Amino acid sequence: MQRLVLSSILSFILLPVIAQTSVHTIITRPFLPKETTISYKLGERVLQLKTFQYGNTKDLVYINLHDDEMTSVNGAKKLLEKYGGFLIKIENYRVRNIKFKLEDKNYAFDPNRMFSRQGIIQSLILHGRISDKAVEEVEKFANRVLQLIPGGPSCIVALHNNSNGSYSINSYLPGNLREKDAKQLYKNTEQDPDDIFLTTDSVLYKQLAEEKKFNTILQDNANAKKDGSLSIYCGEKNIRYINCETEHGKQEQYDEMIASAFDHIIQQKNSNTISYNYRLVQAGGHYSPKTNTDILFGEKKIGMIASVTKDSSSFITGKLEMNKDFPLYSNTDFFLFISSGNTPHLEARIDPTRNGKRLDPATSTISISVKGVK
Repeated sequence: MQRLVLSSILSFILLPVIAQTSVHTIITRPFLPKETTISYKLGERVLQLKTFQYGNTKDLVYINLHDDEMTSVNGAKKLLEKYGGFLIKIENYRVRNIKFKLEDKNYAFDPNRMFSRQGIIQSLILHGRISDKAVEEVEKFANRVLQLIPGGPSCIVALHNNSNGSYSINSYLPGNLREKDAKQLYKNTEQDPDDIFLTTDSVLYKQLAEEKKFNTILQDNANAKKDGSLSIYCGEKNIRYINCETEHGKQEQYDEMIASAFDHIIQQKNSNTISYNYRLVQAGGHYSPKTNTDILFGEKKIGMIASVTKDSSSFITGKLEMNKDFPLYSNTDFFLFISSGNTPHLEARIDPTRNGKRLDPATSTISISVKGVK
């Protein structure tokens, strides 16, 4: 009888505790990818191109060109499952370079050297054989990969890994092979030189180099070697791009770096500005505006010049960051005023005689005219 009473008392005491602990269990489910496989015939070989859509986000695009660089892919998938995004991947039997046969002859090339005809030619020669038809086949394949990128990405994140000492921040130091490819460079002597960022975007460079102290290269989009790499292509097209790269197998380091890059990309995406591409016609002169130059509407600051790229002898291109409360319309004109005694400044003016249609930042290019002394 005493045992029965004691058992009843213990059950009365413990039951609420057990019930209470079960109420607060929360399960967070990751985004599961929607996978699409595209079979592409390259010469006599069939390659698999795969895309993975996590959630509904498409403007943040991850791309893996070298199929043997799995540390980078594993790091990206952790972010994709948690926050969503879009991944493009070339399946190549875990091998870096792509081999194919065309008219009974074997060819090989680096898939990160195929985004210009010049780069394709250099890569085919380097790997043993070239022909006009092979160049055309690789060029078509590169265009198919580019077509997979959703329109107007906020950033392309290239997923790469390297081997000890083969490619590093040291490659861009004065006197080394890639010296001219870097507009700016930050080296942290306490970090492994093989663990690096390379970006086309000056804001990302500043955040990752100056704030986070990662080894970081800001690509010289105007003067870097035209080697057919995706970074050069993005630099020429004014697409925000970043390559996150560590040695093979350094998963913890890669995870830390790509998470930091992601944080800063999202900060820019969610900022109070809208980014537009611009083109400045120099009209016989050679004027180069500076980054961070204010854009004025009357006396009100409405934006700034975010980047400047010398496209050719006739054009300068880059990005404008406009305040969200000042979106651009087709009847808005931009003028860069040049004065011998003052710093050049940029003004926006609205022409009320023209109908204004709101411009799409993803597809519009703003023309800027140069004016003389004001």
